[in-house]
Amino acid sequence: MAYVLQASQFAEGLQSYTALLLESIRQITLVSPFNVPDARTALELNQITTFSDAGFDQYLTELYSLDLDYTLLTAAEITVLNVIREYLQPPPSFNCCGVDTPSALNYSKEFNTRVGSLTWEKELRALLMDTVTCDVFSIEVTFTPVGIAPALVVNPVTLDSLGCISGQSVYSHLWVDFVADPVTESYDLLFDFKDSIGASIVIVPDSITF
Repeated sequence: MAYVLQASQFAEGLQSYTALLLESIRQITLVSPFNVPDARTALELNQITTFSDAGFDQYLTELYSLDLDYTLLTAAEITVLNVIREYLQPPPSFNCCGVDTPSALNYSKEFNTRVGSLTWEKELRALLMDTVTCDVFSIEVTFTPVGIAPALVVNPVTLDSLGCISGQSVYSHLWVDFVADPVTESYDLLFDFKDSIGASIVIVPDSITF
């Protein structure tokens, strides 16, 4: 598991710049627990002056824009990219979508733990097949704790579009917070797929055990 580049990053004329970005993101991942101020401090260490905010933000944007194979990322690497995204708040790219109504058969979910978090934070990500209707604007997810599973700090949560990533329309929420460690506990979920005016397209039941 590591930062693995997609084939697009090996295009002729792009390779040397890609190599610099790849090594740079490997280095800032060593900042642990990862946060943007500490990453900037590490970058500016022993320099004669600091980078401008605009210059530093452009640097992070270039790192975040690397075309990576997200299926091969470690938890620490996912955390780095999510923290950078939280800081930059980049606009989504275009979705890759079709006409099918969302169902249990054409989407999947991921919970990515924020490494170094003291409050059990997780990213919730929904990945929709490229056949799912373009009408999906956001996804509201309601958690119902099973048994003694700890409550969420905020419930429900809303997943916003990140656009088309590796051939799927991806929606994400930073961060799902729990009042206690949810490890080994279970939750019933309702995924409410909504259009651009907030009307429900369909509600799909689901579940998760951490």
